[in-house]
Amino acid sequence: MRSLVLILLTTLLAAGTARAQALQTDPDWPCHQRLVPQLTGATYWSGPALPDHADWRADKRVAPVVLAITPREVPAEDGAKDLARFADKVPKGRRAILYPKAFAGIVEEVNRQRTEVIDRIRDLARRQRDMGDLVSHATTELQALPADTADAAQQQQRAEIVQRRGYLIRNFEEVERTIRYSCEVPVDLEARLGSYARVLTDRLPS
Repeated sequence: MRSLVLILLTTLLAAGTARAQALQTDPDWPCHQRLVPQLTGATYWSGPALPDHADWRADKRVAPVVLAITPREVPAEDGAKDLARFADKVPKGRRAILYPKAFAGIVEEVNRQRTEVIDRIRDLARRQRDMGDLVSHATTELQALPADTADAAQQQQRAEIVQRRGYLIRNFEEVERTIRYSCEVPVDLEARLGSYARVLTDRLPS
């Protein structure tokens, strides 16, 4: 019984432990993907220099499209189509000015969303680590009680620990699934940023 308990606990904690060892500089980052706290527009942009402080929100031509295409709920393909429609309407003589401003706004909004997601992932990692400690503690409690005890009080105590431990394990596994899904979001947002950059740079005058 004890060996089975240890095997189960080891299996549950293996993924989180491996991630923590691989990324020792940030134990609260549980993803296999490398942590990039902030994206830099120049990494994706090959057009005219991006403005350092783009007041894109005050530009009635730029702000609506930026706010329409950057929410995560908007499929990237739909966002790219909307951005293309906006870009095609900009006169060629204005593209070198408006395109960089629009992309600077897109970068700002994508970074804002990524920061929120990254903070949530870190919170989940801390929560999972705490749950792992609770599972380990419950396992130790269970191992201290004989599995074949005839004592009624010990039987009741074991039953309560088993129930509590099962609840903790289910929660641990649920958080693990949420982390796996959430770890893909920052990467998806990076891909979205690259896609939007190509939409604009492909339409810049030669």
